[in-house]
Amino acid sequence: MKSLIFLMMPIFVYAATVGKITGQVLDAETSKPLTGVDVYIALLGIGGATDDEGYYFILNIPPGEYDVQASMIGYRPELKQEVQVTADRTTYVNFSLPGTIIEIDNPIIVIAKKPVIEIDMTSKEVMVTRRELDIMPVEKPIEAISFQGGVTTDAAGNLHVRGGRAGELAYYIDGVEISNALLGSSPFVNKNIVSEMSFLSGTFNAEYGNVMSGVLNIVTPEGGSRTSSSIEYTSFSLNPSVYRKADWIDSTSDAHRDSSGNSLYRSQDILSSHDLYFLGEVNASLAGPLPFDNNTRYYIAGHYLNQESYLPFGYALTRSVNGKLSHRFSPNLKLFADIEYITGENQNYSHVYKYLHENYLVNYNNDLRSIIGFNHALTNSFFYNFRTGMIENNIETKAPGLEEDTIIEPTYDNYSEFYISGYPVYRQTANTKKYVIKADFNFQASRIHNFKFGFEYNLYQFMLDKREQLFTRGPIVYQDYTREPIDGAVFLQDKIEHRYLIINAGLRIDYNNPNTQMWEDIEDPTSAITEVEPRYQISPRLGLSHPITDNAMLHFAYGHFFQMPTYSIMYFNGNYIAHPESIPRYGLVGNPRILPQRTTAYEVGVKYAIMEIYGLDVTLFLKDIKDLLATNEVRVFPYNYIIYTNEDFGSVQGIDITLKRETVSHFGFSLNYTYQTARGNRSFPMQGFYDVYTGMPERLKEYYLDFDRRHTFSTTMEFQAGKLSGATVNLRASSGLPYTPFISEGVVVEANSARMALDFSLDVLFYQGFRIGPTLIDFYVKCANITDNLNPNYVYSRSGQPWDSGEEAGGLMGSLDYIMNPSNVGPRRNIKAGMRMKL
Repeated sequence: MKSLIFLMMPIFVYAATVGKITGQVLDAETSKPLTGVDVYIALLGIGGATDDEGYYFILNIPPGEYDVQASMIGYRPELKQEVQVTADRTTYVNFSLPGTIIEIDNPIIVIAKKPVIEIDMTSKEVMVTRRELDIMPVEKPIEAISFQGGVTTDAAGNLHVRGGRAGELAYYIDGVEISNALLGSSPFVNKNIVSEMSFLSGTFNAEYGNVMSGVLNIVTPEGGSRTSSSIEYTSFSLNPSVYRKADWIDSTSDAHRDSSGNSLYRSQDILSSHDLYFLGEVNASLAGPLPFDNNTRYYIAGHYLNQESYLPFGYALTRSVNGKLSHRFSPNLKLFADIEYITGENQNYSHVYKYLHENYLVNYNNDLRSIIGFNHALTNSFFYNFRTGMIENNIETKAPGLEEDTIIEPTYDNYSEFYISGYPVYRQTANTKKYVIKADFNFQASRIHNFKFGFEYNLYQFMLDKREQLFTRGPIVYQDYTREPIDGAVFLQDKIEHRYLIINAGLRIDYNNPNTQMWEDIEDPTSAITEVEPRYQISPRLGLSHPITDNAMLHFAYGHFFQMPTYSIMYFNGNYIAHPESIPRYGLVGNPRILPQRTTAYEVGVKYAIMEIYGLDVTLFLKDIKDLLATNEVRVFPYNYIIYTNEDFGSVQGIDITLKRETVSHFGFSLNYTYQTARGNRSFPMQGFYDVYTGMPERLKEYYLDFDRRHTFSTTMEFQAGKLSGATVNLRASSGLPYTPFISEGVVVEANSARMALDFSLDVLFYQGFRIGPTLIDFYVKCANITDNLNPNYVYSRSGQPWDSGEEAGGLMGSLDYIMNPSNVGPRRNIKAGMRMKL
């Protein structure tokens, strides 16, 4: 298996985020500390020396696996092999040197053991490597996060971390935040850009800001000292979708038929419509040093995806290429440039367009991420990172074949179930650019104190041209604007490492300037229009870790976390500001005076190491959530409109239990169980708008939120049948999502007082490798939802079932074809095969 890992990754990986090694060197006979011992990493050409108490530290180490040697005159050297260094973590490596009269050059060789529990970890953090992604039965790297404790999914597949709303997960690549600040959309991440990724949930240090629930930090790969290459193909679904055929329910179930009684459903064929040669996914990479210059390394990778949806229509086409070039001028100075270009096209499924999919919306995107930076160590105890660059997102959503200014509203069939003509009104063109400057400085002031401080400055350029209907047959809302807001932050973090107490204390100050105007009083459109003042937020963070014994530790974390709503919320319908007389009834108005949403989070837990291969982590967590984004009605004669405010609130309590077994004797696993309750007055910001439109009373008390899942259990198990073969099993089971049941006319029940059926999925991947000279070839088969379980996303309030309306088909709720919406349940069984070749 080590040979497999070697071929799957470069020999070592430099990155914009780094780790630290520290420890103590003792005399093997007297157990007294040794002063002046050289501790050295030959591969990087860096090291440190022990102080009067035998302690040493080595900073600025890129993530990877290293050999670390300790040597001193009069003592036999000791070499610790396979020392694993992780970004933003401290690795503890101790040495015990035997004295010798005769100088011996051959060191004592010891294979370093990865600790089952990491004593410097003051909050919940999970690490996922590229190798783990390769052998997990997942489609995208982000899916690996969904199997971690405290993470749930809603009906739309959005991730929720410890009961937070969707959109409360920040994405960092090499220390730069890459989410779309205008629209809030998540970035596309393929495994070619992942060397390792860490997932922080609940609480995190002061270097991470403008996020309330979780952080996904991705470290990208770089070329190693030897040339390597890989290519991988994953097939299309080998089992055809049950939904992509006429009359999938029964022989006469399709509602639309021609005069001969044949179904009018037409299966979508993207191979012919887009002139494609094949379906499936291809990943390829090439990495290594430049010829005749071993200090300059490159990494080039490409990704190509043609995929059809399992639903009656829909598809995804993605092409991306990324490259990274780095040059090490010396062991203490490295310059890098990283660029990624992504272009894509996808169409989602809409049940009412089942017989008119050629007229439904298609999303087009072109994204560019370009970052340059350098890492410079001025001394053994001080280094800094600097990064600057630009991130651009171009998104266009439109109905294909329809002119830009043309509106042909869709028309229902005679039963008001499916559209038979027309196009969606919605159309959007959005361009966002983010120019970033970021620097952080790391200073080991003493053996105990490690200070990290930094700043970031972001300048945005937004252009949005959009039209939409916020409710069926409602007025068409037009937006056309450009904006240039600014935000930034400074932070200070002190990591205090005593023998029996590790403290992470930090403070962050965030700045935001939307650079626009608004009414002085958001509830009085006749008030003066003034510049919106910049906002400042101060976020204290504190984490404690207390090792009780060598095999047990307590940890505690507390912090204030703020997150600004997306800028599209601030600028929505900005033309109403200067012309309030044009606001229609129930018109929705943006609010650039909106405040940051805030969460106060606490967690406390205990970790145990059992038999050196098992790790148990039990963590209690609590979140108090205030100033959540909301929509509220304003009635000030003659105006009656709805505006974005900060009036929503919520609370989360839970316990997270993780039992992990290191992969030893051909078997390893990670078991996660989470019990939590997520309550609040509203589940999503627009809920207040729709409540006003439908005449519902204002929600003033907490109820179980739409994405609350009480119990969640997941496990990942790895079985190794040999060095090059094995299997990985992912199992996930969780409580069903809540819904509001219908009892009878006139009976009022509490919102979300009933539960959908259990959500269950079993995924498996089998792999077998073969070595032919220097080439490793892997064949694999993976199956998602192998039991073909029907996991409900939406249920009818009368029955609590996804495909049973509680009424007779053809009656009040419509035809069987309309009632049995395939998107009411999650993905069905999906089998794929693939081959991976590495050289």
